[in-house]
Amino acid sequence: MTELLRPGRSFFLVGICGAGMSSLAMLLHSVGMDVRGSDIVNNGPEAERLTSLGIQVMSEAEASGALRHDEILVRSSAIRPDNVVLMAAVGIRADVLHRTDVLSAVASQYFLIAVAGTHGKTTTSGMIGYVLARQSFTPTICVGGHIAGFDEVFPPVGTQRRQILGRPVMVLETDESDGSFLKFHPDVAVVTNIDNDHLGAYGDKFSNLVGAFAQFSQQCAERSGLIVGCGDDREVARIVQALPRHVLYGQEASNQVQMCYDVRNNTAIVAREGMEQPFAMERGDEKSYLNAVAACLACEAAGLPFADTLPILKGFPGMERRMQLLTDHDGTVVLTDHADHPTEIRATLQAVSVRYPGRPLTLVLQPHRFSRVSTCLEEYGPALVGVSRIVLLDIFPAGETAERPKELNKMLRESVKAAVGGSLAPQMPVHQMLDVLRVSATPDDVVLFMGPGDVNKLGLRFCGLLTSDNTVQCETAASLEGRIQQEND
Repeated sequence: MTELLRPGRSFFLVGICGAGMSSLAMLLHSVGMDVRGSDIVNNGPEAERLTSLGIQVMSEAEASGALRHDEILVRSSAIRPDNVVLMAAVGIRADVLHRTDVLSAVASQYFLIAVAGTHGKTTTSGMIGYVLARQSFTPTICVGGHIAGFDEVFPPVGTQRRQILGRPVMVLETDESDGSFLKFHPDVAVVTNIDNDHLGAYGDKFSNLVGAFAQFSQQCAERSGLIVGCGDDREVARIVQALPRHVLYGQEASNQVQMCYDVRNNTAIVAREGMEQPFAMERGDEKSYLNAVAACLACEAAGLPFADTLPILKGFPGMERRMQLLTDHDGTVVLTDHADHPTEIRATLQAVSVRYPGRPLTLVLQPHRFSRVSTCLEEYGPALVGVSRIVLLDIFPAGETAERPKELNKMLRESVKAAVGGSLAPQMPVHQMLDVLRVSATPDDVVLFMGPGDVNKLGLRFCGLLTSDNTVQCETAASLEGRIQQEND
């Protein structure tokens, strides 16, 4: 480990603009490493963010001929064996390491607060980091997303920092999708939930996935650490209760810390040991309140009083791509969100209905990963019931392949159609879809672009159309409702 992280060591990250890899790039840069990398798309906002820090981002074609022997090439599980940069590194016999191997080496030098779970871990991690930063801990916040308007997440070498047990603090969002979260041994662990996802990495058995979360929690217990678990999840409760230092939170009365949500005014009361504390968030929703309780319990393990930290999250600015407002133009609200699993989709749609009550919602959904859609095929439709208008895009593969992708997309569309009926819009080219949405938009509409793929770019393009003074050139003058009616007649 000492050799791997010696000052000035050179790292080359493949897929550097991805959420996890860009975060690692900035972390390595902050601790004095020489970092650069490549990506298929190397000219977007993330590339600009990295370049502003002095981290070079190049195309894969350029990178394949520019690798150095002294560089350690870092890859994630998303990088295929035939990737041109990876093949070039193997060709020159450069060292190749998985992203998590490098990250775990860095994390071992910190008092580690690690967050795991199928849903909610990005927001929970961001909240923990935000609270600690507001309490002068100057933590390293390694999360697969960005806290809106908050960039002080990777303190540079030499920064004076509050320590716990002689170590500075790191807040880390872990990844269960490939089992790599088992490479971390946290001082504080948070487990938000365990859902039916990423089973391909666990022999297609949910029990194996649950076993991995149990091992992750046990690795924290072996360090005499505290495990914070959501007791509303049966498997999480079973795992956490078996460990010596734990606290369960949730909405059920059996939890040690109970969050009571009031949907009428979007507030909560947090009850603990007979004491009740009112809690209101400026950008709150039911799941956000749960995540906030988990975050403050984790911060309590770092020495901060729970009752003092909860109010800090009243003004939490939220995470980018989590119900993020792109524009509010003449009353038409455009949002973007990262949700991909049907459980997350349902929770996000409920949160939108609370934040924008009574307003018609148009959802542009880009399902993510063939494997997830295959596993959860029949769950998407029920999750979308109640949405005014649904535009269903083709599945974003995220590096995966499928034997019959067209057939899978057709099956998904038919399943959604059976659940939502006439709310499902007909298929059409993307540019035409954006034009139709533009013509159909009214001052009361909410338009939500959803998915971890490139659908966010469509949201930004739509904002450009919506806010432009130029007349939109539509291939059809019919409203979206009219197009839907035509298909259903």
